[in-house]
Amino acid sequence: MWSSLPDRVGLAAAQQFYDHVANTPSQPAAVNRTGVLRGKAGEPMAPGFSRTIHYEISSAGRTDYQFNDAYRGTRGDPHPVVFIRAINLSSH
Repeated sequence: MWSSLPDRVGLAAAQQFYDHVANTPSQPAAVNRTGVLRGKAGEPMAPGFSRTIHYEISSAGRTDYQFNDAYRGTRGDPHPVVFIRAINLSSH
């Protein structure tokens, strides 16, 4: 699904999403709508992760992600990560 994103939603929309999650995942998107999922679907996947953010990449594409500003990987170094929870490329 990830590799087909530009073909399905257009390169510009895919790039806007890539830029958003790479630079400002904790802020509302500057171009497209974002929202925090409520209930169990929005719960953080592990300590330190955000609630699930729902990003509308186009009228036919949505992605859900969580972020952690200080994730400790296998090497133990804290660094920001974004975890894509779902990609949906069908219409509402």
